[in-house]
Amino acid sequence: MTHWKRNFFTLFIGQQLSFFTSMLVQYSLTWYLADVTKSPTLFALYTLIAFIPGIFAAPLMGPLIDRVNKKILLITGDWIVAGAAIVIAVYGHGGAPIPFWLLGVGMFVRSLAGAIQTPTNQSIIPTLVPEAFVPKVSGLNGAFNSASMIFAPALSAFLYNIMSLSTIMLVDVAGAVIGTLAVLMTTIESFDHLDNPTSYLKELVEGFRLVKNHKGIFQFLIITTLVTTLSMPAFSLYPLITTTFFHGTISDASIVEVFWSIGSLLGGVLIGILGTTKKRLTLGVSWYFLASLAFSAMGFLPDTRFGLWLFILLQLPAGVGYMAANGLFMSILQQAFPATQMGRVMGIVQAFTSIASPIGLIFAAPTAELIGIPPLLIIAGASIFIGNLTSLLLPAVKQLDDLVIMTHIKTSDNSD
Repeated sequence: MTHWKRNFFTLFIGQQLSFFTSMLVQYSLTWYLADVTKSPTLFALYTLIAFIPGIFAAPLMGPLIDRVNKKILLITGDWIVAGAAIVIAVYGHGGAPIPFWLLGVGMFVRSLAGAIQTPTNQSIIPTLVPEAFVPKVSGLNGAFNSASMIFAPALSAFLYNIMSLSTIMLVDVAGAVIGTLAVLMTTIESFDHLDNPTSYLKELVEGFRLVKNHKGIFQFLIITTLVTTLSMPAFSLYPLITTTFFHGTISDASIVEVFWSIGSLLGGVLIGILGTTKKRLTLGVSWYFLASLAFSAMGFLPDTRFGLWLFILLQLPAGVGYMAANGLFMSILQQAFPATQMGRVMGIVQAFTSIASPIGLIFAAPTAELIGIPPLLIIAGASIFIGNLTSLLLPAVKQLDDLVIMTHIKTSDNSD
């Protein structure tokens, strides 16, 4: 095994194991909230709390990622999550009920850690692997995440039925230990700018400028943000769709997540095969069209057991299309800018993504209370279809099919 493969897969395996433990805890929190609240509005409120750190922290993290040792950021994110888990576990020790406010704080802290780790991980990939392998690694990362999520929903539902939530929270501590060891064993290049301590604000502004000046990326990011605003609320309410509309159980909700994850895994595998192909923008949009049709079909299902099983089966094409498209688009982003600027760029990208979901949830929750949740699925499918059709009609976005790889170019001129 070559040095870069050994170095990359040490970090990759450790982060995937840490991700799996985090998903176990995250799904357990989701089952608890869906089981107890029964309300789209209250459930959406907790989802909204989870998005807030991404709006404010992600863009601030960008320059920090480019300035300091990335190992410190990854380890810090792991132990922020572990610390929150320990507090909840101690509070609920002995079977004591865990108050909603504490769960809200826990979700906020977990999201804050994600705002640190997600852009950091995304910025690391182009520095650890050769340029030609970046798309394949992006697909591989998505595939393994999906594989973890195949087992996490069912296993977390099983754990939720046999032990207290406070006990399950301690799984996050094990994940932090695994993640920390993997990071310490990996060589990760950092681009330190600490010799210029006054440049932080300048780099923060530059992150937005870099994205804005890349016309195709910026236009596509605006479209993606609008689509996410209209579609994410339906995804966030999946557990309630299963338990309230289809009258299913927590186990049924976990099966829905498993089938979505299987579809996502297949989509990630497709990117592993097709990741180095040309015309990635057009190919990604084509996969998104598949997802849009699947989501729209879900909105017309009857509220019966048969409807529930169709809902479950439709997760396969939806997951394939969504993951395949996202993997291709992420590989485009990772190769559109120099590695020395990747942190601040990914911070801005995550901020756009994070701000879209809360806006959608604010309007979607009362709408779901009035007209029901299924229409939100139809809106999600239609928005994905229209948004991606628009992408193909914009010349600057269409030019991303012929993107010139920028990963190791030292200049900051990324305009079209």
